[in-house]
Amino acid sequence: MIDWLHFIFKLDNEDFLWELYRQLLQREPDPFGFYDFKGKLDTGAMSRAQAVASILQSGEAELVFTRKPSGDRNTSAYILQSLYPAHTLDYIHGIYVQLLGREPDESNVNHDVMAVHYGVSKSGLVARLIMSEEAQNLLRAANPPAPIIRATGGARGSGNVNIGIFLCFGAQISMDGEGIGRFIVRLSEGLLSLPNGYNLHVATTNANLKETETIFAPLKAANQTRLHIYHSDSMQTINRSIPADIWIVPYIGMGLAQYLHRPYIVCLHDLVYMHFPDLYAKDMDHFQYIHSLAANITRNAAIVVFDSEFIRNHEGLTFLNLPVHQTEVVRFAAPHEEYSTFGYKPELEFRRKFNLYGPYITFPSVIRLHKNHERLIDAFNRFRLSDLGRASGLKLVFTDDLINRPRQQEITAALNAIEDPNIRASIIFMGRIPSTDLPSLYKYADGVVVPTLFEGSCPFPIVESLLMDTPVSYGRLPIVQEVIPDMSNFATFDPYNPEEMAGSISRLYLQGKSVVPVQKAAASGLLQRSWADVALDYATIIGKI
Repeated sequence: MIDWLHFIFKLDNEDFLWELYRQLLQREPDPFGFYDFKGKLDTGAMSRAQAVASILQSGEAELVFTRKPSGDRNTSAYILQSLYPAHTLDYIHGIYVQLLGREPDESNVNHDVMAVHYGVSKSGLVARLIMSEEAQNLLRAANPPAPIIRATGGARGSGNVNIGIFLCFGAQISMDGEGIGRFIVRLSEGLLSLPNGYNLHVATTNANLKETETIFAPLKAANQTRLHIYHSDSMQTINRSIPADIWIVPYIGMGLAQYLHRPYIVCLHDLVYMHFPDLYAKDMDHFQYIHSLAANITRNAAIVVFDSEFIRNHEGLTFLNLPVHQTEVVRFAAPHEEYSTFGYKPELEFRRKFNLYGPYITFPSVIRLHKNHERLIDAFNRFRLSDLGRASGLKLVFTDDLINRPRQQEITAALNAIEDPNIRASIIFMGRIPSTDLPSLYKYADGVVVPTLFEGSCPFPIVESLLMDTPVSYGRLPIVQEVIPDMSNFATFDPYNPEEMAGSISRLYLQGKSVVPVQKAAASGLLQRSWADVALDYATIIGKI
């Protein structure tokens, strides 16, 4: 934006106003507005910066900025439309880079976060920056500011390689038990176990410091001198103070990652909304912002890592049009180390803790739009209405709450369609459970059913279930066939077909745990893979960079 503003500030008042309207309102000026501003500019009653600030904070501009990115891409309005859906920290960094050519420092961030807290609008923040002395100096300069130079690789400090782990989410989140949290801790543990002598530097925001310290506490205790945790809301501070030679960014939605100055590897697990536009239509404005982040962050990445060939081909090469040489596939591993640390509780103790008595099957997953809980409920009801189902007394256990969750209406409708109150009562939403209790949940289940319509890699419950010697049934997804080509010993199904799913639940129940050895043999390639193996693959990529 500063380049465009720098250009139009050199024009005469008439051309300045015509271009200003195009830049901020994406239209030609109306006669009244044009002559009102021109008269004030000609007489010196208003400065050009004041004219910019005035239009920025108009009601019309707010309507323009809050619609999805549209119109001429070579306008400031298009940039602001792209930034408006961002979290506060991401937005603040975006406008500083756009208007001042630098990331905000600590005092800038603190000041602007407080301003937002007290009601300053997003357009108001932009107006304040335009009016600042720093912006005025840039606009008066002979040339626009030089772009920020970002390293692409090569230069490293002496001694061991310092790897940055980037966990700077734009908002406060929960990482304990979530996929990203578990992924990055296991990968960090694997990297520290290698003979490379890596030092890890974990960066997080102030709001997520406590959560970050919690998930890394065991690893930190065992690696006091090699694992360090930092926190700041300013990317300027992070770039200057953390001695990372290369960064690992575990999630594509962390917008602050695009402001890293050192080379980075970004992990793109999936862009599920691209595969189900109708399912995600309600929140598509948010996902369009995520997609713009994905495009920016992957474009500047040294390497983009995918969990599967399917996601590399679709998300990477097709959706984002990345060159093949910029992509790598690194499959995840079974959670051997994690489950070994957790262990599992005695059966009676576990069942008492959760009041979970009798036989049950489970789908351990948070409720998301594509997880397909409602069809599994329909299928389970069909199974329980059969002679085998009535005799089984099986319960169906979910590890999330139903209230205020995605697809609540559809899931509730599936539950209300169940006429038998006993079957309805056998479907349990037990809420989020501690990750330390997951091995026990798998261990004492009669089986695990994975109905999800889509995953970025082989669904975690498949390998977690087999690791605890519990049989599994799952939907036939191309992504699973990459790692389990022989599905003959699994009760698989079309995830869109509840009747077929019900038949698979019957097969799963009849086979029981006797089928586990052959299922484990079929998935042996994935089950035998450790997080040290995953870390070794990342080390190979780091070495290339």
